[in-house]
Amino acid sequence: MRVNHSYVSVGDRRTHLLHGDGPIDTLFLHGAGGSAWTFEATIDALPRPLGWASADLLGYGDSSWIENRDYSSAAQAEQLAAVIDRLGLRRVRVVGFSWGGLIALDLAKRDQRVDRLAVIDIPPSSSRSALEVPPLRGTFRTAADGVRAVMAIAPEATPEVAEREACLSTAPCPEGFQKKIDPALLVRWQFQDEDHWETWRRNERETLLLRGQHSSVLSEEDAGRMIGLGRRVSLVEIEGCGHLVPLERPRELASELGRFLA
Repeated sequence: MRVNHSYVSVGDRRTHLLHGDGPIDTLFLHGAGGSAWTFEATIDALPRPLGWASADLLGYGDSSWIENRDYSSAAQAEQLAAVIDRLGLRRVRVVGFSWGGLIALDLAKRDQRVDRLAVIDIPPSSSRSALEVPPLRGTFRTAADGVRAVMAIAPEATPEVAEREACLSTAPCPEGFQKKIDPALLVRWQFQDEDHWETWRRNERETLLLRGQHSSVLSEEDAGRMIGLGRRVSLVEIEGCGHLVPLERPRELASELGRFLA
């Protein structure tokens, strides 16, 4: 798969995009702790070519950090709406994993050019507060240490996928390797204080909700409630994986997305 890099500046904030060669019609948004590369294996396995782009959210990868540390879903969605403007896109499908799913939902609320949504393994609200963040490591002594850290949270990922995720989401530092992430995002996830249930209820886009079979983030109960409240929502469960669906079951995810986005 050929991967290109672009940067889109909006004021003093810059968003880094990975993308293919064709016109962009589908935007992928990663979750907390990830990067634009999180979807690499999924995009590579899609059954038909898409005009895809995968964004580093603000604070991650090669995108800008937010000076006032306002890492809310709304701030991310506002930036992405401006990116869509700069790219001159008339319509776009948005695929969001975890926090990226909440950002996708917020983006659809504010931008009519979003015509389809795929939300992967995230409920509209969390029982955890912003400061209740799972233990996240910012540095790794060796590259192998980074790979082991990925396998610890995505045990069903193949070694090849785990190695790519670890390698492409870190950069060399005096201690070995460091996550390409604003350190503020290692200790505070603002989106866990947000409530998007009303936005979900009002969403009129055709929406695919995907859940990892053994997810510890999106419960069967919350998924059922989302289906009950949603207007044009279908649910697919991806077998044999937990929360990190793009890393643990990229081919199965690609198959479902391919059908939905066709």
